[in-house]
Amino acid sequence: MDKELPVTAWPEWKITEKIGEGSVGKVYMAQHTECGKPFYSAIKIINIPSSQSELNSVRSETGSDRSAREYFWNLVEECIQEISTMEYFRGNSHIVSVEDFKVIEYLDAIGWEISIRMEYLMSFTEYCAGKQLTEKEVLKLGMDLSKALEYCGKINIIHRDIKPENI
Repeated sequence: MDKELPVTAWPEWKITEKIGEGSVGKVYMAQHTECGKPFYSAIKIINIPSSQSELNSVRSETGSDRSAREYFWNLVEECIQEISTMEYFRGNSHIVSVEDFKVIEYLDAIGWEISIRMEYLMSFTEYCAGKQLTEKEVLKLGMDLSKALEYCGKINIIHRDIKPENI
């Protein structure tokens, strides 16, 4: 786990632990307490560019800071488009809901931090840990997953990252 957890873009949400990491960003569990009752969200943080070496590489390929900034801004716009697509699924019980997002531009360098606050769900891997699934549970999982993919297919979306951690 990270020694230092990031601060969220939402002051009322406190990150409590890192729960995952992918090729695009890191995912954290966050907690918000209201009237003494805790509420939980997952917060995905994407940094564009992902590292100083990525910035340096694009700078050398494009030849200027202006071109590098335009290149990375296009990546930010692609992320915003994906978030917009995810918001379209809000309310579908078979697909994780995006609750909020923020894009923050760095003031001292070329780059942005994209924070996406989503409903917190237990991963399939965590759910299965230490237990044997019944036939009924396996059938329900298959049907639920099929419904989610069918819904995506109706609007011409291909999931691209189906794995136990994302179920």
